Amino acid sequence: MDKGTALNERVWKLFEDAGFRTFPNSHGASEFEVDLPAKKKIPVDLHASDSGLGITIIASNKSGSVDRWTEHVHSCVALGRAAKADKVLFIVTGQAIEEDQKAFAEALGALVWSEQELSYFRAVVDAIGTYARFEIIHALGLKTSEEKDTHKVLAIRLKQPTTSSTSDLFMFTLSPERLLKLCVVYRRAQGDAAAYQRMLRKNRLPNVQRFVSKTDSLLPTDLIVYFNDKITVDVIQHGEFKDSEGRPISLSKSERSELVVLNIPMEYASLELIDGQHRLYGFVKTDAATRTEFNLVVLGMKDLTQKQRRDTFVSINDNSRRMDPNLVAYLKYTTDDAECQKSSEIMAIRIAVDLNKISPFRKAIRLLDMPSTQRITLKGFAGYDLRGLVGTNGWLRRRYPSNNSQEFLGVLRIYFSTVKSVFPKQWKSPEKYIIATNRGISALLKLLRSILKTHDGPISHELVKKYLIPLKSKRKLWESAKLQKNYVGSQGWKTFHRDLIKLIRVKYPELIE
Repeated sequence: MDKGTALNERVWKLFEDAGFRTFPNSHGASEFEVDLPAKKKIPVDLHASDSGLGITIIASNKSGSVDRWTEHVHSCVALGRAAKADKVLFIVTGQAIEEDQKAFAEALGALVWSEQELSYFRAVVDAIGTYARFEIIHALGLKTSEEKDTHKVLAIRLKQPTTSSTSDLFMFTLSPERLLKLCVVYRRAQGDAAAYQRMLRKNRLPNVQRFVSKTDSLLPTDLIVYFNDKITVDVIQHGEFKDSEGRPISLSKSERSELVVLNIPMEYASLELIDGQHRLYGFVKTDAATRTEFNLVVLGMKDLTQKQRRDTFVSINDNSRRMDPNLVAYLKYTTDDAECQKSSEIMAIRIAVDLNKISPFRKAIRLLDMPSTQRITLKGFAGYDLRGLVGTNGWLRRRYPSNNSQEFLGVLRIYFSTVKSVFPKQWKSPEKYIIATNRGISALLKLLRSILKTHDGPISHELVKKYLIPLKSKRKLWESAKLQKNYVGSQGWKTFHRDLIKLIRVKYPELIE
């Protein structure tokens, strides 16, 4: 199967598994043909629809480079109009589409997905099946007639006792069926640098499913969601509280709570699910009666900054179960130069994330806890060695004292591009060679430190190549199996670095360890 055919299959299977009717599909390879004037018919790579929701999507899938982007977009948008599609989608995995190219497509009402979006939604579909289509519909900027409905829910507003707190809490119940459409998990994998959630663990969902399917099941633990501005609050006017005998009830600290009605529009992916995604998505494969009748307890919050929502998520989850270390690191990523300059950890994370956007590391560093074959992780790359280089007394910082992230980025790009050019075979095969893995990066960063200590001047391709060439003749130097046998324990890779220095010193004795 060639790349184009494989991509087409990935796309239609994604939409089919999400609950759309597609052409092609698992029952036939025939493509949907758009009728044009003069009895001309043009096939499209994907035609996906949901007749119940009144949604139609067509897509152009490109696994290679896209020539004449403007012309291609205009042509596909015209096909979309002829097919009466609600959205035209471009899925491009063979090249990076620039921001101005994306903006051009969006100005014409279309949308562009890269490999990142395709992989992200595949992971979501794998976890929650057909309920993923509501997040997809939302991501495509589409609206359905169902979303015009507004649900009115009785709730208790709980006011915080501190004068510094501007956020209230709302306790209420909703059915899983409605919540499965309303809620979205704000994940970094979506490409938003402010997102914080981990990916779903599919293997955890059956346990919840079995539990809530019991006739006497009870799920008292609440979900925590964040309200957008479209959810409004109506205060219920009432007199004093009385018991069933008509006697007045005096509430303790009555000023801290009140009955209200929440007006919650049925807008897909509009409630940000801060905690409880596995409890909610455990209902995906339960029977319809359970999904529509079960009462889930929900705690809603309003008027929180993005940072407060992130901190709420971390405080809940980091104390209860181990979070993915890459996610923890990625949460600290910022493009604020002042913040990066204050902390070697933040600076190292900034550099590693930005390196992942450019050659030679483009998309080679695993930033998130999604299934991946990447052998280099954000946590590993931005660890001890890189932090040491950019720290106050680090040798990269000493040679480049402006403490500028872009300058550091340029140095590392020169260095690792040279490594790749000297060891192309080893770089391309991380499953066999250690050079493009966490441990290899660690050893190479140690070697960079030695080069910086030795030479008081700018890093160049020629300088780096000079010190790498003596290692080129050692054909088995980077083989993972051999290295793991010879260098064991916490000090093993420091020893490996010293051995690299010894090999280089045979020709260049001036190199400082």
